[in-house]
Amino acid sequence: MSHKKDKSPAKRKKPRIKGAQHSKDEAARYNHDLLAQSWQARDELYMQLFGQHQYISPSNYAPPAKLKSKTKGNGLKDNNLNQQELAVFTYAPDPLRPYWTHITAGLSTPWLQDDAQEVSGFGLELMIKSPTEAEWPAQILRTMAYYIFNHMGTLSPSKRLALNSPIIAGSDSLLRNLLIWYADEAPDCWYQLPSGGFGIFAAVGITDDEMRLTESIHEEYGTWCMLQILKRLGLDQTTDPSRKSIMERENISSIIDSVQEYAQYFHNTFPAANRLSTGEEEGQN
Repeated sequence: MSHKKDKSPAKRKKPRIKGAQHSKDEAARYNHDLLAQSWQARDELYMQLFGQHQYISPSNYAPPAKLKSKTKGNGLKDNNLNQQELAVFTYAPDPLRPYWTHITAGLSTPWLQDDAQEVSGFGLELMIKSPTEAEWPAQILRTMAYYIFNHMGTLSPSKRLALNSPIIAGSDSLLRNLLIWYADEAPDCWYQLPSGGFGIFAAVGITDDEMRLTESIHEEYGTWCMLQILKRLGLDQTTDPSRKSIMERENISSIIDSVQEYAQYFHNTFPAANRLSTGEEEGQN
């Protein structure tokens, strides 16, 4: 998995996100009370935003039990935390969300924090929306999450990821890339836990030729432009592995031109927003 940077429109202020200092060779150390409070707060937030989940993996999802043996400082040590580092909630369609919603729970967990900080954990949770019930969204989410865990990185809106293979392993799906953007279901874009803040970001699958269009349509706002095109075509942020490329649509040229024209207008009209976007992108890398 590889990623590319894009500078997104400054319609929302983007937080600076820094990865937590974590070594996979060490047992996780954490403040149990802070972790439990943040865990509960995130669960309550998910209930408010998405309602009752259909199911969750792993099925034993729960805050780690407080251990009797203490380590140095306020932390506690649990050598089995790797079983609880990441969960995926799955929500069935409803009248307001005519698609399946899959979202991680774990990237914002304050595993290595003794107290509240500006950013909780890695500062994000990731979402994929699928038109049908399927296993591949959870698999992709776990792949992305473990990439973050192992490489001490993070993902922010406007990032582009090349999967270098079909989004469903072994399939003939044309979707081989992902765009990261603010999830429509999380309008506030930055949420607060007792341990710090985090964002809820959607990953949207696109084809290779759509990726090339994203890279060429606008220097500053390529990712935003592609997502606007998908929205105008009725695809929005839902990832359908069976769909064809949008470049085969009869009216695609006029849609591309319209979105590109608006992006250029925004770029020319609000130069201060462009500078803000550039500075924040540089601060996140």
